[in-house]
Amino acid sequence: MVSRQVSALPVLFSLALAAVFWYLIFSVQLFNFWLSMAVAAPVLAALSMLFQGPPVSKEDFDRRAFLFGFLSALGLYFLFWLGYTVSQWLFSFAQGQVHSIYQIRTEGQPLLIALVLLFITSPAEEIFWRGFIQKWAMDRFGELPGWLLGSLVYAGVHISSVNFMLVMAALVAGLFWGWLYWRARNLAPCIISHCLWTVGIFLLFPVM
Repeated sequence: MVSRQVSALPVLFSLALAAVFWYLIFSVQLFNFWLSMAVAAPVLAALSMLFQGPPVSKEDFDRRAFLFGFLSALGLYFLFWLGYTVSQWLFSFAQGQVHSIYQIRTEGQPLLIALVLLFITSPAEEIFWRGFIQKWAMDRFGELPGWLLGSLVYAGVHISSVNFMLVMAALVAGLFWGWLYWRARNLAPCIISHCLWTVGIFLLFPVM
């Protein structure tokens, strides 16, 4: 996918906007969580495409991308299941913090939440965080540093939630999808993986 080179200023501006969005959504919590994310994520994705151009095309969604997306979503789910099991042994606060994350399911009907996850927030987050932020970081600083920096920034915006388990979840997921994007050179498997994983872990097969 051919995209335009982006300077640091648009990246920093969009990251500042993302930090504000995530602070309002996870800390201030003025509005419904799903409605807020359904606005914030597409705005960031649209902004990134305005600066850089689309990071993925229809042709990228081939059988290979769907296979990698499905298998990676499955692998990430079991990684989280294992992480939650181990974290209960290590941290007394783990169960309570994970429970608070799952509380957002009460802010919408399951079918509506699934539609938001599948068609709005998950694709938009991958377009912005991997297809824009990580791509810029890898182009600017090199592949390995760019992957690590993109993942750290993705986890960092979740700090405003004051939820250690959520921040660690974002770090693990960011590293995982970032690595998949780095290796596949294709954003489509990341989008598919993110969509399937969120629906699976939030709605179909919760870890707790």
